[in-house]
Amino acid sequence: MNLSNNKGVTLLALIIYVFIFSLIIGVMTTISSFFYGRIDEVVDPPKYVSEFNKFVMFFAVDVKNYDSADVTSNTITFKNGPIYKYQNGVIYRNDVKIAKDILKCEFTPKTYNVGDLSKNIINVYLQIGKEDKTIFEKNVDFTLKYW
Repeated sequence: MNLSNNKGVTLLALIIYVFIFSLIIGVMTTISSFFYGRIDEVVDPPKYVSEFNKFVMFFAVDVKNYDSADVTSNTITFKNGPIYKYQNGVIYRNDVKIAKDILKCEFTPKTYNVGDLSKNIINVYLQIGKEDKTIFEKNVDFTLKYW
């Protein structure tokens, strides 16, 4: 009787198959856990971008409607207009909360000269997020109405 002609799975081949499948499943699990463990770094910044967008939605309209403002590091007072104030992680417009989760907010006045035309600029630096998560950071210059 010739045993080499029998077709089937031997115990050694079965052990090799189980080992290879276990190895593949282990690698897939590691990759999957790494991916899903880091996915919150991608998901959180868009949430913070919406806070920045809410601030810009109000602020850009006011900047284009007023030609002068008194600026301190945490307050902007437009002449005969709204007041923006950063306090305790929140930006207020006339005492109405417009953006939250603000870690750092700085307002800085600047002047930019083009020929004989002088433009007043307000620089806004924002860090938005949570201390333990990814932080969204933006530094934007807004030009006040100049015509």
